[in-house]
Amino acid sequence: MNISFFTQKIRVFVAGVTSGVEAHRQRLVKVFSRAMIETVFAEETATEDDLAALIRTCNGSVHILGEDDFYNPDGGAYTSSAGVQYRVAQKITDKDFKVFLWNPDGDALDNCQYINDIRHDIVENTIYSSTLSPINFVEELRSMATQKNTVKGDVEKKDIFFIYNYLDNDTATSIAGMTEDVLSLSKLAVTMDTDTDYAEYIHKQLLGCKACVIYYDFAGDWALSFARQIWKDNGGQSGRTPIFVIGNKDHADEAAHKIFDGVLAAKICETAVIPLEIKVFFDKTTGLS
Repeated sequence: MNISFFTQKIRVFVAGVTSGVEAHRQRLVKVFSRAMIETVFAEETATEDDLAALIRTCNGSVHILGEDDFYNPDGGAYTSSAGVQYRVAQKITDKDFKVFLWNPDGDALDNCQYINDIRHDIVENTIYSSTLSPINFVEELRSMATQKNTVKGDVEKKDIFFIYNYLDNDTATSIAGMTEDVLSLSKLAVTMDTDTDYAEYIHKQLLGCKACVIYYDFAGDWALSFARQIWKDNGGQSGRTPIFVIGNKDHADEAAHKIFDGVLAAKICETAVIPLEIKVFFDKTTGLS
């Protein structure tokens, strides 16, 4: 099987803002950058046609609320760049393009009828958020802007759920073959060029296996973040299925594994020893040793 885990590229238009919220906009743009979400901005002199063409290249647009009401014709900011950009984005909304309104101050325009209509899904393809954290807002946006196909598979009752990146297919296949001499495996190969969402399948398959092993060779950057996300999404320290991250010594970085201290079992070994280490981990975590 193949999986994409937060790998779909997202491109958002970040609209201009009214007075008082520029600092929020700057912080949000920094979070977008760290989250590897591409941001697009308009020139002050852009016409509405230019704006529409630019915004259509994006997955969605972001508009930050302040004290000035940029969407109400009676509001003081209706004809500002923030107001014009909002109205242009609203005309583009459809199932593939969403408008995101962020109210970081919580009280700004919070009780107006328009916002209440958005909250009750009366205004289509428009999402409102009053979270104070730009990080939380970006995660909300990511989950809603990403278009994914949910794939369901039969859960296999196995000893080990063995996950690896397809880039490491050669060594992973060899290690899996040797491990299967002593343990049963459910295998999942991960590719990074698909918009398929296997999150639900992974969760169910973890419950179907006694332990999980995330193996990597060249794909260390992927494996380290992937393992932490899997661990977090499936209960963290209270998760039912123990997770073991194991790297091939040929390319793995010992220092990078420090992020797992006190969080996940992790080890770096020679290729020939990895099947044995998997068996040792399995016996220890299932009470067989």
